[in-house]
Amino acid sequence: MTNKLSIKKKLLIYSFLIQIIILAIFSFSLYKALEISTLDKLQATLKVIILDVTDDLLEKKQINNASLDEEKEYKFEPLFIRILDNTSHEKLIQTSNFPDNIEHNDQYLNNLEQNTVIFEKQNNYLVSRIKINFHNEKIVIIEVATTKEILSSTLENILYILSFILPIVLIFSIIGGNFLIYKSFLPIENILSELKQINANDLSARLNSSKNEDEINQLVNEVNSLLKRLEASFEKISQFSSDASHELKTPLTIIRGEIEIALRKERSIDEYKGALNSSLNEIIIIEQTINDLLFLAKNEKDLIIEKQENFYFDEIVDESINETKNFAKLHQIHIKLIVEDTIEFNGYSNLLKIAIKNILKNAIQFSYKNSQVIVKNYKKDGFFNISVQDFGIGIEKNEQIKIFEKFYRTDKSRNKNSGGTGLGMSILKKIIDIHKGKININSKENVGTTITISFPIKNNF
Repeated sequence: MTNKLSIKKKLLIYSFLIQIIILAIFSFSLYKALEISTLDKLQATLKVIILDVTDDLLEKKQINNASLDEEKEYKFEPLFIRILDNTSHEKLIQTSNFPDNIEHNDQYLNNLEQNTVIFEKQNNYLVSRIKINFHNEKIVIIEVATTKEILSSTLENILYILSFILPIVLIFSIIGGNFLIYKSFLPIENILSELKQINANDLSARLNSSKNEDEINQLVNEVNSLLKRLEASFEKISQFSSDASHELKTPLTIIRGEIEIALRKERSIDEYKGALNSSLNEIIIIEQTINDLLFLAKNEKDLIIEKQENFYFDEIVDESINETKNFAKLHQIHIKLIVEDTIEFNGYSNLLKIAIKNILKNAIQFSYKNSQVIVKNYKKDGFFNISVQDFGIGIEKNEQIKIFEKFYRTDKSRNKNSGGTGLGMSILKKIIDIHKGKININSKENVGTTITISFPIKNNF
């Protein structure tokens, strides 16, 4: 049943129960404390009276009824006084109103110490006793008693007051607790109201935060941070879908056109092979485009599939060159490696190999035939640098900052017919950013382009 209740209602119920328990404990404790206090006061009064009676008795030469006349001077009712013989425990004198049901135990009386006031609760009475030596003639026991009605009356008054006050206190406590819970939950309800207005179609909205450094504001900041990450993820998905649909539309159209033309009439085997080869090339482009888009859509932690490791950069560069030799040979380009310096680097070798190969492929694609691509490893100004220089068409100055955008191509020479997806430089930048490096482009039209990636040496030692 309680599982169906809201947290606010649960807190109200728990608060009510806790308040009842606290008030009950407080009332009981107060009652017992006042009971003890009243009893202590009553005993103190009886002690004063019995000592006063003792002094008055010792001032007289003999014990008689006149010895108890002073009881009239005590403004304390009811009051009972009796004097007993210490040996026989028989009464010597007593006030006329002394109750008959106040009894005594012989052994108890024998064990009394002289000149020491003791108290006993008996039936509905509180009795004080003292043993004294009366002028060395005899030892007597003085008893002074009163009823517990004074104590009971006081406690009844306390109970009456508590029965009147406690419900009022409880009501105000419930009202105050309800108000505090309402005020405490108001920011949370506002957050819920704001969250209900946020939907998957628009994640740009943010919760209103305050300057307070409380838990609610921390929650708001965390939710806003989550919304920001969700928005970025959705934007990536949306961008991926948009880019994929845009880039895949053309090759799919080409494939469909090739197949439709091939099926219109009977053709030779060579014509069919030509259509299949053309379609296969487009499929390869589609596959590469999808792989590149998936790479760019991944977060950094998803790209890092292995731990950082130490490796020599010249080895990674050499492996990248070997894996692109066939591609260079196809374009009639010679790759030359110059190793001025080497360095042991700490990073992700698989990702860096992808980055270097992308630079090499771009350099090969846009170089003039029978030219060369020069790869150089060197240290300079606290950085380890890898430069890739080609001798080709170059890049216009105003377009150099745009080449890292997805699917950006500079001119008619830089189109899909060159074999690229337009994503290589975007992938390059993402990998270099992961390694806290930087990229520099130096290019002149119809002369060539040099792309240099640099990594701070101090971060790797």
